[in-house]
Amino acid sequence: MVFCLLAFFLIAVTLFTGIGTLNVDVFTKSALQGGALEMIVGTVYLFLGAAAIAGPIGVFTAIYLVEYAPSGKVTRIIDQAINNLAGVPSIIIGLFGYTFFSRQLGFGISLMSGWLTLSLMILPIVIRGSEEAIRIVPQGFKQAALGLGATKWKAISLTTLIAAAPGIVTSVILGIARVAGETAAILFTSSVIITRGLPESPFEPVMALSYNIYVKIVAQGTEPERVFGIALILFLIVVTFSLVAIILRIYYRRKQPWLS
Repeated sequence: MVFCLLAFFLIAVTLFTGIGTLNVDVFTKSALQGGALEMIVGTVYLFLGAAAIAGPIGVFTAIYLVEYAPSGKVTRIIDQAINNLAGVPSIIIGLFGYTFFSRQLGFGISLMSGWLTLSLMILPIVIRGSEEAIRIVPQGFKQAALGLGATKWKAISLTTLIAAAPGIVTSVILGIARVAGETAAILFTSSVIITRGLPESPFEPVMALSYNIYVKIVAQGTEPERVFGIALILFLIVVTFSLVAIILRIYYRRKQPWLS
């Protein structure tokens, strides 16, 4: 009950404080003209790019762990490494991303560095969610395909993976929601205060909503009330991704009786 009241209070303050600072210009005009277009699009770029990297890696890792990995020390080490990665503070992941992706690989402050850094944070969520989605698919699907002469990979890809797809997509969306408000991970790797237009390649920096909030309050000393509009936009993006995940889960639970 206390948690629900706190959540309601947080949402109410963000909504009623931020709604008064928003108008059409915020969504349509450049940051150089007082809008937030580059921040909004840049934030979505970061989310989708990180999901595109973490998604396939996470799914194939989950398939290996569920279908191929033998019970033994190596598998336990992999499982523990995934759990440890999920618990690493975002500031440490951000420092790693800056040191390795931005400096060692030479990507600099760019979308690519941000994508790779955020994908490290999304990866454990995608792996665990995909594992769960694969495990709840009835084994009879795969056994039937094997009985018809399909190879193990064909049976997995044509039956298990297709049946588990809704759960896998949901886990990716939840991973995006998890990193939506992260500032530390993109502080050193991808974001800048201002750009002239949107990035034209993955190796250019980007503006992001969470980074802009940080800069306005910490670096520029802006009154917090004046940045609640940006915070509200970020909140709405996160809520949108979360609602999509919930709707997908409910829809496919009804379509697939073995999920009930």
